[in-house]
Amino acid sequence: MRRRISLPLKLFFIVFAFVLGCIILISQLSYRYVQKEIRTNDIFYTNQILDKVDQYFTVNFASFQTILFSVETSVNANIDNTEVIKEQLRELYELNSNYVSNIYLIKNDLSIVGGSTPTRIFDEPLAEREPLFDAANKNRRTTFVSDPYKSKYSGWTVTMVRYLNGAPFPMAIAVDLDLNAIEETLFKINKQEQMNLALITASGKIIAGFSENRGPLNIHDHTFSIGETSAEQILDRTETNLQLHTKDGLPVSILKKPTEKFNWTIISVNDESRLKAALTRLETYYIELLAAGLLLSLFISFFIAKYIRTPLYALKSKMKRVEQGILTTAITINRNDEFGDLSRAFDRMLQQIVELIRRAELHNELERKLEIQVLQSQINPHFLYNTLGSISNVIRLGQIEKVDVVIGSLISLLEYGIDDASEKVSLRQELRNVADYIEIQNIRYNRHFHLIENIEAELMDFPVFRMLLQPLVENSIFHGYNGGGIEGPITIHAYREGGIAIIEVIDQGEGIPVDKIKHILTSEPGDVEVKRKRIGLNNIHGRIRLHYGEQFGLQINSIPKEITRVRAIFPVDLLKGDAQ
Repeated sequence: MRRRISLPLKLFFIVFAFVLGCIILISQLSYRYVQKEIRTNDIFYTNQILDKVDQYFTVNFASFQTILFSVETSVNANIDNTEVIKEQLRELYELNSNYVSNIYLIKNDLSIVGGSTPTRIFDEPLAEREPLFDAANKNRRTTFVSDPYKSKYSGWTVTMVRYLNGAPFPMAIAVDLDLNAIEETLFKINKQEQMNLALITASGKIIAGFSENRGPLNIHDHTFSIGETSAEQILDRTETNLQLHTKDGLPVSILKKPTEKFNWTIISVNDESRLKAALTRLETYYIELLAAGLLLSLFISFFIAKYIRTPLYALKSKMKRVEQGILTTAITINRNDEFGDLSRAFDRMLQQIVELIRRAELHNELERKLEIQVLQSQINPHFLYNTLGSISNVIRLGQIEKVDVVIGSLISLLEYGIDDASEKVSLRQELRNVADYIEIQNIRYNRHFHLIENIEAELMDFPVFRMLLQPLVENSIFHGYNGGGIEGPITIHAYREGGIAIIEVIDQGEGIPVDKIKHILTSEPGDVEVKRKRIGLNNIHGRIRLHYGEQFGLQINSIPKEITRVRAIFPVDLLKGDAQ
């Protein structure tokens, strides 16, 4: 025979496993969340740095443009005085020598007038200037920025060149950028921020950047690759944030940002060393947290198992009595905590169950009586008597053609009325029944009660009680139009408003006095209504509330001599299925 484990011991193990599991789960989720946040913040911070670098190049671009325009203005003003031009080029170069390698004019024979010391001496034509001069000559209104190349006098550089408009012979203004200065700036950022930044051309050439500690980069011939992915492939990718792997399978994060003014891209390569260092510190913290969680789980499990043993035994004994059907059982646990609340709530629950059982019995009895009343009142003998009298009048007056209409409508009403009253029908069926009813009344009173239907298309199949609309329309004829003494339109309007469906019957007759409206839906039918044996409005009101709750039912609004509006309000979710 298996040995039974005591409840306190079970609770101890369950609570211990639960608390420890929660701590482990929360720790893991927190660790993953913090890891994600660190990575997100790292990406955000790197993007901020890239934005700052882009702003730096935007400012430099504006400075270079200013230099070009200054040279253009100076040369046009002193076109016949070469010495003045040389002096001004020298002054401009010395003023901007921190980030410019040379400022010079390129003549059509590819010789130059230079601003730096070497080019003031060696101004011979060089073939390397031909692509620059041709580019400026083809685009005379714009500034051309070359790819990086090895210049004889400026070293590894990028040249901005602009055609000199207004000169008597073809000339171009050129500025060689000091890529060493740009690289020094990037190296400072790399060192301070533990980053690896570089400036790349559209063809994948490295203009400047990437620290000496290249990490996962394979640099060769002024370009680079990561694993099997070349610089050009990286630039061709549309994503700004890439995840690649080195040949050794190590993950590498790459962020790209195109510069605003140059046709260059700023690249940041991160081998996640900063992230790993932060996560290593975080892992130590979580190991300590798990150890503390283990001790906390032991303490909480022991305390809870001890604390709930007595009240649980009391609850168990009382619940067994309730299971046996003794609903008068009361639990008395004099504790000012959750178990005391549970004891009192249990007592209240039993009282509510007893009350619900009693109300359910009353509810079933009331529903049965209302259903019987509907069944007994479906066929209005007085209406049937008057309809037969109408047929007699029609025959006596020789209006034989109307007899078939009255008889056909009456047959439809009778067939519709004798079906199961508890069965729901669609609003479409109710409208057809009302149309037959109106047809008979028009002939009976020799009046024209014009039926107007204003129904939302989705509500045509809305489930309603059988014989819902006929009493409402009958109310309009007998109260609104003085029992056929006057004629007028009867409008049936069905629409949705929020979470409810509203079906209105509207007439423009005499109306209902205010003092009578408040008694129609609550009082018992009067003698006249009993004699007429119609399905009263209070009956319809009661059936709706009985099935769907007290917030639903009928509403009556009337302005004497103007309009009377009777609303039947249902829950709109009946469109998905009848709520019983």
